[in-house]
Parts: sequence; structure tokens; C-alpha cells
Amino acid sequence: MNSEHKFNVAIIGAGPAGIGVALGLTKRGIKSVVLIERNDDIGGVPSIYKKKKSGIPTFINWIRGRVIFGEDYAGWLHQKLSKTDVRIWRASKVLRIDPERKSITLVNSEKGPLDITANAVVLACGAREKSPVEFGWLSGARSGRIFFSKNLLELIDQHDILPLKKPVVIGSDLNAYAIAAKLKQSGAEKVAIIDNRQRPKSPLFSRLYFRLWKSKPKFHAHVESVTFKGNGAPSAVVLDNGTSIPCDGIVLSGDLIPNSELALLARLKMDIPSRKPMVNSNFQLSEPAIFAAGNILGGFHGAEWCYFNGLKVAKKVAEYVKNG
Repeated sequence: MNSEHKFNVAIIGAGPAGIGVALGLTKRGIKSVVLIERNDDIGGVPSIYKKKKSGIPTFINWIRGRVIFGEDYAGWLHQKLSKTDVRIWRASKVLRIDPERKSITLVNSEKGPLDITANAVVLACGAREKSPVEFGWLSGARSGRIFFSKNLLELIDQHDILPLKKPVVIGSDLNAYAIAAKLKQSGAEKVAIIDNRQRPKSPLFSRLYFRLWKSKPKFHAHVESVTFKGNGAPSAVVLDNGTSIPCDGIVLSGDLIPNSELALLARLKMDIPSRKPMVNSNFQLSEPAIFAAGNILGGFHGAEWCYFNGLKVAKKVAEYVKNG
């Protein structure tokens, strides 16, 4: 195999967690590290949140003690990474991992299909929002105006397009309230938030923060089932108590599911049905040479948590590589 395709550590995913791992490894003297990212830009979800006059800063940078725009946070990570010799492969889609051979098969926009080997592999692939079916309590018409929050943010922050005037947000985590604030700031009318919880999942402090932008979405609590109404586009959602909420679109922002497809394909041990990779105290999966970092570990965590988790994982990866 070409020596350019042999590495000490390969990191899959260049969001805050993956970048945290890469920076932590370089601080510990680990050379020959490659960061593999399927998108053209690195920085993960924060890079979607563009800095603009009418925007809302939603990312906490504890190191500098302030709330900043996602684009600034991603830029801060990129600046730190630029001072290292970590190799970055953008526009690279990983197809599979072979734990026995410690190899990764991927397709790169410039190099085409290729295999690389690494002494250790870190999965920092993040997580995704549940589909309507995966929620389990959503039913009814399916249309083209059901958005995942990431897709909606790309339209609002990157293209200045407001696709919804009367949105209903499913889920009540921090991201849901950030979405509601951005929709309101962009010109949407009243925003409704629906969840099967008794209280919003987002902390009170965060909800109060978004009120600075006059965002006061109506929260519908303890909803056991929701039915979508409408043909072609949602016209309303009907709650289990009979309440009908008019809308022109749905935003899904509920519990996250780890992007663990690569781990599943590699037949590594997983927790079912959560799909969280099973890791030990060293963040190692059932194959010791493979580690996990960030939101792939389960739950909803902000960029700063993922970054510091990446630094913690890097310590364990460095010990593994050095001990051979």
C-alpha cells in the first residue's frame, strides 16, 4: 500500500469532536493523523450557522466566556487545526471499516476510491434527528414540507430563505428553541413546539436567552400522539386531545440517533435499539483499535462538550498508539 495511505490515526468526521481528537493527538506528540470529512467544509454543524446582522449567536465558547455564532466557532477550531500537521481530506465518503485489517475504504472527490490503514480509528460521525417513523408518536400525511433542523438552517442561514410562516416544531430540546428563535427572527408568525414531555427539555436559562429576540413559542406538553393533516403540504397537526394547530410545515428536532452505520457494518457491538456503540471507559469499541467521540456516543451535546470530549478521547487514543 502507498505510504501516503498509512496513518497512525484516522479520524472520521471533522466536527468539533473530530477536531478535538486531532488537536489532542498533536499535543501528545502523535504524528501521521488524517481527518476525514464527507463535506467540503470542516467544522460540522456549527459551520452551518452563519454570522449575519439579523442572526442569533447560539454557541457557547467557555474558553473565551461568551456566546458566539456557529461560523465563528468553526473558524476558531479551523484556526487551531491550521497550526498542526494534521492532514485533512475533505469531500471523502467512508464506505466501510475493516477492524481486522485496520483499514478504511473511502471515496475521495480527487483521489477516487481508495483504501487506507491506521493503527487506530476514531468514529466522530455525530448524530442525526429521528425521522417521523422513529419518533413513534407521529402519524398521518407525509409531505415535502417536513424539515430536519439542519436542512432548515441551511435554507435560513446560508440562503436567506424562509420556507415556513406558520411552523410546528416537534421536540423541545435546546436546538428546538434555537430553531424557533431563528424562524421568528426571519419573519415567521407564531411558532408552536410540541413534545411528549411534561416540561421542555431545553433548560430554562436557554429558553430565557432566546426571549432576547422576542421568541416565545407556545409549548404543548405531554402530547401522546400527533396526526399530520394536509395533502402535498401540512395544513395542520392534530393533538391527541383534539387540539388542531394550523401550520404550513413541520420541523423535526427531537432526540438524536447516533450515526453508527459504519460501526454496524463493521459488526461492532451496539446497544439496541438506541444504536449507541458500546464503549469501555477508554472510549474503545468492541474492537480495541476503534474509538468513538462526540454525539455518536449518544444524547444531545453542544459543540463545546463535543470538542472537550474529543480531547479526552485523544488521551486514550494516544496511550493506545504509543503502547502499540
